[in-house]
This record gives sequence, structure tokens and C-alpha cells, in this order.
Amino acid sequence: MTTRRAARTSTTSAEDKAQARRELAERLHNSITDQVAALVDSASWRAYLDHMAAFHSYSTGRVAVFDPANSVTQEWRSAA
Repeated sequence: MTTRRAARTSTTSAEDKAQARRELAERLHNSITDQVAALVDSASWRAYLDHMAAFHSYSTGRVAVFDPANSVTQEWRSAA
């Protein structure tokens, strides 16, 4: 027993779909812009930045020194 699918007929043209995508992208862009503006002006954003400023920043090479799984670092340690 086989089933047949009816052919889909699209009542929306490609240009209509493209226009809908452009409108959606514009709405999303506006929403993101508004939310970022609200975040940047908030006290919680300032508190987050102050908190992150308290952490040390290490270069990639310095982080590798602390990584016990890094075999290159292990060779360097044993040679020293």
C-alpha cells in the first residue's frame, strides 16, 4: 500500500517571503538594540563590569603553564 502526497501549492511568492524575512530581521534588530541600550544604562551592567575588573587577565601562554594536561608545558617544567 502506497500513499500519495498532494503537491504543495504556495500562495506566497518568493518576494513576499523575502519581504517577511526583512521585516522580521528589522524587528529583531530593533529589539536587540533596545535591549542593549537598556542594559548599558542599568546599574546591574555597571556592577557586572566592576566585578569582572577584579579578575586577573592572563595571556594564553600563562594559562598553559597552569594546565596540567598540556604536554608541552610538562616537558618545559621537567627541563627547568
